[in-house]
Amino acid sequence: MFRFFLSRSFHDLWDNMMAVACFNGAALAITAAGITLATRFESISVRILSIALIVFGAAYWCAVASFAFSEVADFKSVKLETVRRALAKALVPGMQLGAMLTLAITSAATGLRFYSALGGFIGAFAASLLFWLLASLCLMLQYYLPAKAGGGGGFIETMKLSFLLFIDAPLFAVALFLYGVVCIALSPMVAFLLPGPAAALLAGCEAYRLRMHRLRWLKASGGTATGPTPWKELLAQDREEFGERKLKDLLFPWRR
Repeated sequence: MFRFFLSRSFHDLWDNMMAVACFNGAALAITAAGITLATRFESISVRILSIALIVFGAAYWCAVASFAFSEVADFKSVKLETVRRALAKALVPGMQLGAMLTLAITSAATGLRFYSALGGFIGAFAASLLFWLLASLCLMLQYYLPAKAGGGGGFIETMKLSFLLFIDAPLFAVALFLYGVVCIALSPMVAFLLPGPAAALLAGCEAYRLRMHRLRWLKASGGTATGPTPWKELLAQDREEFGERKLKDLLFPWRR
């Protein structure tokens, strides 16, 4: 399954390169606006406003990109109409994500410093516990926007689903996070436009679709399924729609 995930993520990135680059360009614009606002004015209130702009602007951008790339995960394409619909649907999920990120950042900045200052076993234990809780939250939130775009449930329902996806395959969640880190680390080579954070969000939508096959299989079995996951059967339709992709298909897509 993981090999198929990597193959789909790479080929869908290639097929939607212009859309990914445009989304990355928008992310750069949001970041630049926040940094410019923070460095141009000395006022603390303006600096707080600039941080809020970056956090909530980035969260809304993530939501718009996830709603758009959810179409790609469903074997469709990103069009202007897709982005227009995503702009409307992503507002509330984006603000929810922004609030959760603000809470996580505040907890990390204040909690870790406070517990570290305590010293001793209790301080070290509390700091490490908070760190792992925040790390788990970050891994879980990778699925929040794709689940919101794909399922359309309420906040609590989507958080529960995100938790189930994370707890069902924590190593896969770690691998997905590392994949995103690699995408961002490689982006300076192409002026921060490719693959960038947009490619990581695209991969998150792909991962959500694939991992949901297993959750539906478990639900259909009433939670009594045993043995290895029958990924060959679960991914049969996805493999059929994805088709056989080779190197020449990347260079000459019209020959497919």
